[in-house]
Amino acid sequence: MTVVPALLADEIRDRGFATWPGFATPSECATLKTATDILANGEHARRYPKSTRVWNLYQFDPIFADMLVKPGLADLLDELLGRYYLLSDYSLNVVHPGQPVDDWHIDYPYNEMPQLVDGAILGLQCVLALDHFDEHNGATRLVPGSHVPPRRPPSMGQTTAETFTASPGTLLIMAAATWHRSGFNASEQPRAAVLMSFVERWIRPLSDPLPPDLWVHDQRLQVMLGYQRPAETINGVPV
Repeated sequence: MTVVPALLADEIRDRGFATWPGFATPSECATLKTATDILANGEHARRYPKSTRVWNLYQFDPIFADMLVKPGLADLLDELLGRYYLLSDYSLNVVHPGQPVDDWHIDYPYNEMPQLVDGAILGLQCVLALDHFDEHNGATRLVPGSHVPPRRPPSMGQTTAETFTASPGTLLIMAAATWHRSGFNASEQPRAAVLMSFVERWIRPLSDPLPPDLWVHDQRLQVMLGYQRPAETINGVPV
């Protein structure tokens, strides 16, 4: 399936989210699954009652950096966030059997704003499925159109939602202001996903970056992690 970033961008602006089937190939998924299984059972894992998280994935296996520079992804992010967007968070989320249903919520930076602003996407949350996502294992649910205007979801109830039903390797891209939540994992198996969030260049990322010498080989990663910035200008003239 050929994916056109501009068409995906239009869908995200309109509905608040879109899916990219086959973003990661079967071979890449196998490599990702091996790497994440090791991390989820290793010293870097943070274990919570119903899930396991690992932060700053780009510092581990090279496959994680490869996902950030996949063809087409930069074009989509440039279209929605502008050039020189920043990587805000890059983590593994393993949902264990029996995880309860989340509350409806919005993501960073909107969830930390006393007064929500309108007029731009500001941030994107990307969910790369490493296992099958379906109703039975509590796949992500989203409310179409809930990102315009940005607002907090009500504390009680929401029925007009869609489920992110997907095969491994599918990427869900959603505006940070889109109402979403995970469902109840009624299966007997964990459900794993890689989370990549991005913000416009002027917004402070959630994660603190690692030493820049790890990324000297890749200029785009240098920019994405905030180590390189374009020159500031006054009336179009570089300062």
